[in-house]
Amino acid sequence: MKLYAVAAVVDSVMAALRGTGSVRKVTKTALMPALALTSPPHDPGMAVGLAGSWAGDVALLGDSDRAFRTGLFSFLVAHVGYTAALARRSQPGSRGAVLPIVAASAAGAAVFARAAGPMGRPVGLYALTLGTMVAAASTVRGRGARRVFGGAALFAVSDALLGASRFVLDGRAARVASAGVMPTYAAAQWLIHTGFEQEGDPA
Repeated sequence: MKLYAVAAVVDSVMAALRGTGSVRKVTKTALMPALALTSPPHDPGMAVGLAGSWAGDVALLGDSDRAFRTGLFSFLVAHVGYTAALARRSQPGSRGAVLPIVAASAAGAAVFARAAGPMGRPVGLYALTLGTMVAAASTVRGRGARRVFGGAALFAVSDALLGASRFVLDGRAARVASAGVMPTYAAAQWLIHTGFEQEGDPA
């Protein structure tokens, strides 16, 4: 955990500062490899999630629309992987929150799609995919279930902050929102992966 925690803290601080792009090419790209060492993925879906997240981290080091689209697609693939893994751990009678979460995700997707302008469709599709992952996390039961769902929810918070800082807010408000993206993202990934590895143990 120490290696990942150090990488996450350093990158979160660098992300909040200006002129740290060259440093973040090291710190941000190190996050998912450090997490893989901390909590090696044993499920293929979790491995896809980790790989897709790493590709997204690398892509989002750029500021262009092309880099954003590449990052969006990479994280969409990651969430498909996470959803598949979480669905395999779904328990009967645990799906009461699925419809409310999907409905809330659809509403959020519509809002961000409208704000994103020309990138509205991919942003909307991504938001729905993320919401599906959160819904799948809500159906997991076991020792690590709360950690998994907390991580999925934090992932949604992180992406909402990213979307708000890029498409909705400007000036100081955008910078404040942007500063919250990496801490919530790093915590989300750690909670999902470490919680999933515990899930098979008795509650």
